[in-house]
Amino acid sequence: MLIHDRYGFVLTVVAALGAIAALVSLVRPRILPAVRVYLRVTIALVAVQVVIGLVLVATGDRPAQILHWLYGAATLLTLPLAMWVGGKLGGREQHIWVVGGAVLTVLFAFRAMATG
Repeated sequence: MLIHDRYGFVLTVVAALGAIAALVSLVRPRILPAVRVYLRVTIALVAVQVVIGLVLVATGDRPAQILHWLYGAATLLTLPLAMWVGGKLGGREQHIWVVGGAVLTVLFAFRAMATG
């Protein structure tokens, strides 16, 4: 098993914990600032995963399915995009966008693992 595969599993678990925390923040909005910090760290971890994947591709290793590229890119872009769009809205809408981005990140990460 490649480091990319192991790291992808750990990253999916980290993203799932962030999504759960984001969902809990809907009920307890006071934890939202901590959740945002956690999600920003998750974005950085996803970026590291992308770099690892690109290094593997450069050395000749290819994903099992071409859809892995799509799901990997979606995993990387969903949360930052949702946080950016939500930041333009403010208030409750911003919170909903952050939660949605966190949940979609987990779903895309899971699919990327399944197609890798």
